[in-house]
Amino acid sequence: MPRFVVFVGPRGSGKTTLGHALGRVLDAPVYDTDRMVEDLAGEPLSRLWEREGEEAFRAVESRALETLLTLSPGVVSTGGGIVLRQENRQNLRRLGYVIYLHVPEEQLLSRLASGSERRPRLRQGVSLEEEVRQVILERDPLYREVADRVLSVGGASIATTLEEILSVLRPLSPTIGRIP
Repeated sequence: MPRFVVFVGPRGSGKTTLGHALGRVLDAPVYDTDRMVEDLAGEPLSRLWEREGEEAFRAVESRALETLLTLSPGVVSTGGGIVLRQENRQNLRRLGYVIYLHVPEEQLLSRLASGSERRPRLRQGVSLEEEVRQVILERDPLYREVADRVLSVGGASIATTLEEILSVLRPLSPTIGRIP
């Protein structure tokens, strides 16, 4: 089994939900880089982003990722923009097995428009549709660069997606069982 199973993908792709579900099944610690950023910064993501700007946010995010290299093995859910820095892409590969959770643009837009995401907008002055389009265009190649596996998670249930993830991980560690 790799030291870490790492989920990357845009916000709204299910990284946190699947990370916690996989952590429960594997009885492994779950690390969320967004929560780690908040802990390191001592404030919510949105406040850090608004007060200090993207560059400061990304610097704290890089520190959070470096911290993971010193922690017990587990499951990692990352922030959507963690792949923007080359050093982060290198560290993601060092962590373990990276899974890119790919969601079709229309479904991603629907998830984000539902209001379930409490994140600051990444692009000011453009519609949510245009922001999603720009973010996918910019980041999809970077997600693919770091990914050991690209998993399409558009319409599948959490249980189905989790079973697919486990089927990918089983050859890496035969002790991984089925979902109870």
